[in-house]
Amino acid sequence: MPIKFGGSNRSMIEFNSQKTFYKTPFGAVPRHTDLSFRIRITDGRSVASACLVLSSDEGEISRVAGASDNKDEKGGKSLYQFSLRVETIGLFFYHFEVTYQADGNEEATAGDQTRINSESNDAKGEPIPFEKTPGYQLTVYSEDFQTPDWLKSGLMYQIFPDRFARSDAYIAPEQNKRYVKRSDWGGIPNGLPDENGIVQNNDFFGGNLRGIIEKLNYLEELGVTVIYLNPIFEAYSNHRYDTADYKKIDPMLGTEEDFRELCRCARARGIRIILDGVFNHTGSDSLYFNKTGRFPVTGAYQSNESPYYNWYRFINHPDEYESWWGIDTLPHINETEPSYLDFIARSEDSVIRHWMRQGASGFRLDVADELPDEFLEAVRLAVKEEDPDGALIGEVWEDASNKISYGSRRAYFQGRQLDSVMNYPLKNGVIDYLIHHHNGKTLENLINSLWENYPQPAFSSLMNLLGTHDTPRILTVLSDEGRGEEYSRQRLFLAWMIISFMPGIPCVYYGDEIGMAGGKDPYNRLCFEPERGNQQILRFYRRLNDFTKKITKLQNYVYQPRSAEGSFYSFSRTGTMGRLIVAVNSGSQDCLVNLAMKEGEHLQDHLISGTVLFERQGVYRIKENSGITAYIVKKNSSDPFGIVEKNSSHRSGF
Repeated sequence: MPIKFGGSNRSMIEFNSQKTFYKTPFGAVPRHTDLSFRIRITDGRSVASACLVLSSDEGEISRVAGASDNKDEKGGKSLYQFSLRVETIGLFFYHFEVTYQADGNEEATAGDQTRINSESNDAKGEPIPFEKTPGYQLTVYSEDFQTPDWLKSGLMYQIFPDRFARSDAYIAPEQNKRYVKRSDWGGIPNGLPDENGIVQNNDFFGGNLRGIIEKLNYLEELGVTVIYLNPIFEAYSNHRYDTADYKKIDPMLGTEEDFRELCRCARARGIRIILDGVFNHTGSDSLYFNKTGRFPVTGAYQSNESPYYNWYRFINHPDEYESWWGIDTLPHINETEPSYLDFIARSEDSVIRHWMRQGASGFRLDVADELPDEFLEAVRLAVKEEDPDGALIGEVWEDASNKISYGSRRAYFQGRQLDSVMNYPLKNGVIDYLIHHHNGKTLENLINSLWENYPQPAFSSLMNLLGTHDTPRILTVLSDEGRGEEYSRQRLFLAWMIISFMPGIPCVYYGDEIGMAGGKDPYNRLCFEPERGNQQILRFYRRLNDFTKKITKLQNYVYQPRSAEGSFYSFSRTGTMGRLIVAVNSGSQDCLVNLAMKEGEHLQDHLISGTVLFERQGVYRIKENSGITAYIVKKNSSDPFGIVEKNSSHRSGF
């Protein structure tokens, strides 16, 4: 429905930025695009002027006068059209203002959302009625912005290297640091503080790169096309977000040759490798800071003559310095320091270029909100120069198109920085829909906001996830002890059904496909033990992969919201060969879905979670905590109903 503004007894403005009647083209646009807007004024009162006001964070940019269109065919409603062309890349906002002819018989008052322009008066000095809509976002991005096709379909798999797979083919050398070698694969990691109140994160279970190589057949069978590795560079801790040497594989994991072989073997199976780039901070126990003196170089902590001294921000050298969130083992980096920028991105043998040349297909950037624009642009340039099809994904937890961090508006999606982000808003929205509000419209509104705000190249390349090393395991989050394990599993299946068919690439956190459970760190980072996994959950993931493989060029299927009412939520993807419909019900009341089968269409395949009953041709009853995904193509058989409709009811066997 159009959004109306104004009091109940006043004239009203109708506008809906997500409907092409009111705005074309939809959503974010490349620079130099011609845009058309239309508003409808609903009660026929005489309009003196209507204008579109364009602004940015710096203030108003321009005012575009509206042209009166013919009366709405329904009668009694005035239409005004506006044309706009933005020649500058950036984030903009717009709203509409309407001023009416003064009516001597009507006293203009401010009511509801109707505002009075106190600075405008008619000839008698009376105030002129004036309405102003809320603001809308307009993202304008570079016309050259493109993202890799391999981020638009397939399956990403995130691996925490120390806990995924341990191969006996690699024996790690003894390390010159305080650490604990665990022999109890599958034991509980030590997350308790030591005698000084510090969580050391220094117990190692021995997962290594050779172990990942040996698991590639398993990952290929699962349908994995991209592996995202948590940090693999040398570090003190087991999580390795405290980098010690950016150009060295952690000896606990293997060698540089092991990494090259992993990339070669993975690529032979159609699998790419992306690395975790932790560039906002290093470890205090590192080649560059060297607080403990473990490395044979002069670190910034040891001397202000160190070549790395300017990388850090010292308050009172050596013991007072800026650190990431006040954690003194993670000294903060000055990312715009020229020598650091050269080292990471700009030099011929920079960190980015080095690992791209060893076989990496891109980077996920840790805490992208804390990396300045200049740094992000330099990293992107290095990635794309090494491989135009390389990817840069940012860790951003909110809407990345309008994010403000540390007082600055970010420009992630304007074509000069990121290709994609971790889609935490979708993750949180799906979880809330399944376990909290059960409101399909709320979920649809959230997704539509991203759809509208993000450039299409970015929206179609989002990293769609349900869990990571930073969040509790998704099965634990969705569990309902009062309803039992099966109910919790069905919730998981519905979540994955939604995530899998959204534009972008779904990402599995290692072990989620076998039902690994666990709360916050360290319990969400347990060892991968497939022999102890839940085979019912694994069968669902594999069935989902088989289903997806039947859809040719899913990345070209266009997303469209379909229906959302009560606990029901549905969306579609449409391509030249067919269309995909996803429909789920998170509530306790039955919902109906109509596939709207057209003449000449055939239900090629379907995927059901929970209980779905056949009502009549093309219509299905979705029971509580259940859902269906239908793949519809042009009919190529004499069966008028398709596969699902041959039976009266379906219940998933997962």
